[in-house]
Amino acid sequence: MTFFGKFYLDKEKDVIVTLNLGDNGMSYILETPNHGTGNLITNLAKVCDLPISFNAEGLKVIEGSVPCYFNGENQKVYILRMGNTKVANIYPDGTIERKAYIPAIAKTLMSQTKDYALDINKTLVKTYIKEEVKFHSDLHTHRSANLSPDVLIALGIHHQIRYPYYYIKKLGLKITPEQRAALEKQRADVAANFVNSGLKGKYLDRRIDDNTEINFADLILHNISGSKYNIPRIRASLAVMKDGQAVFTNLEKVYIYRYVFTKGTAAKEKIEIENIGEIPDKDIVDALRQMEKDRRNPDYADNTLFQDGLLWVARNYQHNGITYAEMSDTALVKKTEAAETLQQIHDVMPKITRETGVTIRFLAALRRIPLTIVKDQVAHGNYFTENLQVLKAVAIDPYVAGSDFVGEEINDILELKSVIAAVVKIAKDIPSYVVRIHAGENDSLPDNVYNSIRCVEEALAEGQIFPHMRIGHGLYTADLNTEKGKKLLEKIRSLGVVLEFQITSNVRLNNLSRLDMHPLKQYLKTGISCVQGTDGGALYGTDSIDEQLSLERMLDLNHEELLKMRQADDRVIAGSMKEFNDKIQTFYGKCGGMTVREFLEKRIREKADDFMDLDGGERQYDSAAELSDRIRELPLDMIPVVIAGGSFNNAHHVTTIEEQECRLLDDLIKKGDPGKLFFAIGPSISGYEKYVLDRCKDKFKVFCFVPASITESELSKLRETETGIRVSIESSPLGTYKSFAYEIFKRRQSVMIALDGNSAACNLMQDARNSKYESRIFVDEKSDVLKSKAESLQGYITLLHEGDDADEILRYVEKYYGNLKNISEGNG
Repeated sequence: MTFFGKFYLDKEKDVIVTLNLGDNGMSYILETPNHGTGNLITNLAKVCDLPISFNAEGLKVIEGSVPCYFNGENQKVYILRMGNTKVANIYPDGTIERKAYIPAIAKTLMSQTKDYALDINKTLVKTYIKEEVKFHSDLHTHRSANLSPDVLIALGIHHQIRYPYYYIKKLGLKITPEQRAALEKQRADVAANFVNSGLKGKYLDRRIDDNTEINFADLILHNISGSKYNIPRIRASLAVMKDGQAVFTNLEKVYIYRYVFTKGTAAKEKIEIENIGEIPDKDIVDALRQMEKDRRNPDYADNTLFQDGLLWVARNYQHNGITYAEMSDTALVKKTEAAETLQQIHDVMPKITRETGVTIRFLAALRRIPLTIVKDQVAHGNYFTENLQVLKAVAIDPYVAGSDFVGEEINDILELKSVIAAVVKIAKDIPSYVVRIHAGENDSLPDNVYNSIRCVEEALAEGQIFPHMRIGHGLYTADLNTEKGKKLLEKIRSLGVVLEFQITSNVRLNNLSRLDMHPLKQYLKTGISCVQGTDGGALYGTDSIDEQLSLERMLDLNHEELLKMRQADDRVIAGSMKEFNDKIQTFYGKCGGMTVREFLEKRIREKADDFMDLDGGERQYDSAAELSDRIRELPLDMIPVVIAGGSFNNAHHVTTIEEQECRLLDDLIKKGDPGKLFFAIGPSISGYEKYVLDRCKDKFKVFCFVPASITESELSKLRETETGIRVSIESSPLGTYKSFAYEIFKRRQSVMIALDGNSAACNLMQDARNSKYESRIFVDEKSDVLKSKAESLQGYITLLHEGDDADEILRYVEKYYGNLKNISEGNG
């Protein structure tokens, strides 16, 4: 048998089909090497009724033959079917026509569980969309999430960006001896600059490695033998995690990896770009060759990395039939970046539109909370003041369609009421202005959608019309069948609010596990305008076509429902393009001979005193300072038992203490060994978490994870307890789930007992499941939300039933404690 070719059944190149041809015909091998658990290939084989075998490395594969046929033109064609679904037509000349694919949603859910529930019609999807319902916009997407990993890799080579040594180490990349010697020599020089930095240990190492660089083109082109190994690892770092659903913490990390390519800077040492054809990935080779060709095109010869990114986003949209898109970008509310970014957009977008027919505009994005994962860049004070000053200055730019509130939805939108009012004030003089708010993405704050609309409505000046408003996600609200839900539906419809849906990111970010709970069909039935977005599809292994196919198949949308969405799509595009053309006619006249950058920088300076009296909300106290005497390190020689039962509820959910669960906890505290386990709870000191705390006095150590800033009442409550304190990097109580992941799940084996909670508790469960260390999750079967989540984690959880005692929980504590002792004694 000789190699014939290969193709992929998914966008992320995770499901690889290799074709071989010999005297006895064609055969195939299907592999999923990027998925370590084996769940993906096991579930796919089960759905398609195919046998599993193992390759030389001991990994699961699916093998089979590909029958040969002659078509009506007497042409030979090999047809690969799986589960009676035609997957590909394969021709002797090497042409491979893929006829079906695995949506990112199905792939994620297969990876997540040992008991996959979707049928083959939602697992292998035919790639056809009727012309009259084909969507032509992407209204919900993000700048740094829009390019595929392969294009980002090609851009990194083409622009010869600096690639930090830290990422080479973190991803375990292979480098040549010459590259390693050069990096280590450079690293020694960099280290000398940090001798007096005050940093120690891993923090010092990280800073040094971040400032030690290799030219990315050198890494790939001068290390071709290692690139076959390296490229899949780099590619995987540029998308959300593979083996199961991610949480927002994972998303933030992916963005950090992507920033190297989307916001990167050129390496100091340049090389000749040569031997492109030797790169072991055809898609990267094709993209890089086109980029080199673009360098000879006067329109693109001087493109920056950012401008080339826009060009390739537009080319991808053109390929997928998208003509209009709006991308959220936080650069447009930063004094140091906004004017220069818009100058680059003005310089290149008309050329891009001429080539592709695609118009890209931007929503200036305000973070609802600071991005805390970049610890050196945490904003302090009322960071919205500068955002709004810059926004007011750039809002007249035709490429600025409006603004957006982005970030994880872990704070009540009413906390931003004064900021939303300021945005509405900016919109007053710009009739085309779009106010978009991310709301209803998870179930923690089910009133956020209604309150977002109400905040805009109440901020209107006398005589001001309600602006173009869009809600990003809108998954979770009050029950739409109740009076409260019906009131919401009427408000959305009467004010013409448009709802945006992107189910792949909802599933991959652990906000949607049961597709039958999605509200889209109900919104459409009520006459509400609904459109599709991708949420930055490349980051989630999807694009606008795959997203539409997923909407149709996964949510069982019929032709009439798809047509309603297409009509809403058409209305937004038509209105937005008219407003863009009207706006651009007057903008250049206002510049008065100045460049776009000069004009906008002048306006930014003029707005520097605006919004200085913005309401900062209730006073917040610094948890680390106020509770410094209570901060304790977690014991390294004991097993953490995480209790979720009070701190991780949504805004309307109060945990009710019940006898059955109390008996279980009493049994655990009675039988547990305080020398082997300790408890970790959330910040609310309520529900079952308080119950454990009250009964552990003088016996077990209890640690409470608290947000970085707290109110006076929260501070008073914490001071009344006797817990050890761990301070989160997040300022919101619901965001403390991230610190459980950082300090417990990602560092050691653990036990989690989930008795009550909503999306934040589900995130805790998912983080425990995603950990590289085994964590056993016990879930109360009486909690519908947690049980539903548990059903997507079959094989990784134990349901707690009435009458259960703590013996099973303690068995895992003993097991993990035994592992811990073996490691500490040098036996593991």
